[in-house]
Amino acid sequence: MQTRASFVPASPFVLAVLALAASAGAQVLRVPSQHPTIGAALAAATGPGTILVAAGVYAERLTWPNIDGIRLIGESGAAATVIDGGNGGTVVTFSAGRTRSTVLAGFTITNGFLQGTHNDGAGINVYDSSPTIRDNRLTHNTTDSLMWNYGGAIFVGGGSANPLISHNEIDDNELRNGSWNYGAGIHIASGARADIVGNHIHDNRNHTVLASSIGRGHGAGVYCAGTALIASNLIAGNTNSTSAWNYGGGIAVASSGSASVFNNTIVGNTLTGGNWRYGGGLYVESSATLTMRGNIVAQHTAAGVYRSGTGSGVVDTDYDDVWNNSPDYASVTAGPNNLSVDPQFVGATDFHLAATSPCIDAIPATHLTTVVAMDLDEDPRRLDGDLDGGSTDGARLDLGADEFSSVRLAIVGAPQIGTTVQWSLNAAQPSLYLFAVSLDVGNTLVEPYGNLLLGSSAFLVGLGTTPGALGFSIPNDASLRGVVIYGQGLVLPFATGVAGQFTNLATLTTW
Repeated sequence: MQTRASFVPASPFVLAVLALAASAGAQVLRVPSQHPTIGAALAAATGPGTILVAAGVYAERLTWPNIDGIRLIGESGAAATVIDGGNGGTVVTFSAGRTRSTVLAGFTITNGFLQGTHNDGAGINVYDSSPTIRDNRLTHNTTDSLMWNYGGAIFVGGGSANPLISHNEIDDNELRNGSWNYGAGIHIASGARADIVGNHIHDNRNHTVLASSIGRGHGAGVYCAGTALIASNLIAGNTNSTSAWNYGGGIAVASSGSASVFNNTIVGNTLTGGNWRYGGGLYVESSATLTMRGNIVAQHTAAGVYRSGTGSGVVDTDYDDVWNNSPDYASVTAGPNNLSVDPQFVGATDFHLAATSPCIDAIPATHLTTVVAMDLDEDPRRLDGDLDGGSTDGARLDLGADEFSSVRLAIVGAPQIGTTVQWSLNAAQPSLYLFAVSLDVGNTLVEPYGNLLLGSSAFLVGLGTTPGALGFSIPNDASLRGVVIYGQGLVLPFATGVAGQFTNLATLTTW
């Protein structure tokens, strides 16, 4: 379970956090107490710093200033902090040249609307820019044109673009009536790059309403004509239903695009209507390249994985579970280690793995990188999920977006500065735990326990036995808002004495 809070125990760690907050920029601007609108606060920014936006609905469309390192934070999180574009254009437009130190986090971004000839990103437009877009909800953003509709929620374009799009919910966005409807959720244009990690991308639509439209719907969830790492995402229930071409319900890799698709759960995306329907799960066309490792692709018509029979498109798939599609593959050869078995999800709408899933420990960890090291719930990938100390644990990962774990780490209490929150740790077996935090994230394999994802600033803050809880007081310091702190526990079951696992890497952000 992903958890979000900030805490600073009474230790030298306090000084480290305060130093980080200071280094993030001494300037802290507040909306609406100091500036009446978010746009006014962005205009008032003179350099890197933090803009804290109180809970509420803000009827605005924003254009980022030519300043790098601004962290725009919805201090009560996305559920309570809404930027409403009023159906008047793109909601947030990033200026060129931003790096990943520029952050947009903690907002619902909604009611973007574009109706021109060429529409790029109704929710967010990123061009020649590389911000971090995390912990937001992008919903009900629409482009409606008889021509080009690119990116209902997010458009990424330009040869210098390389944003991090992480742990957002992207749902109910729509590309409508165009001759080219590409990427109702996310569109990565030719030449651009992006890391798309840990998002829930669901119920987005490319479709036709007007009888006069001759529509193409490509990539209802994600469309990639550039270069993308697509990892640990849940991509489900997206739909192409245009009047002509419907390709790639979950993901479409097009033109000369290249996508590395690692450890995603891609399930129940649909293609309906039109004259051509190819690739309910994934579609590869032309001279595009798709590399698949560790995915679950299930419950699609018009093929789970489809490669266009024309052109020189390449699909490299291995250690994927492609199951219950009709058919599983089209013009694609299954990898030698691919499965076609029921992944055993917890429920019809809960795509976590059950303890008996054949997808547990089903792929070597050779493709693991820092970006791929965390799953959808921000658990570390290398886990001894059943706490049995098995020889394959750590060396092998689970398939899909979620890494099975019988240990859970959760927050109890409101994650607000000036309050105390409780960490709770539970394990399937009575266990000893150690809990640590840090200000940076690494990726070190510690045998036999799994990934130590804390970085060089790690600090031990508590130990005990499970089930257990740790209380943490959060200083009442406004500069701590939006500061990311990482927490992770090591669990050692009494039954085995030595073997154990690292629990969730929890991203801690005070809203």
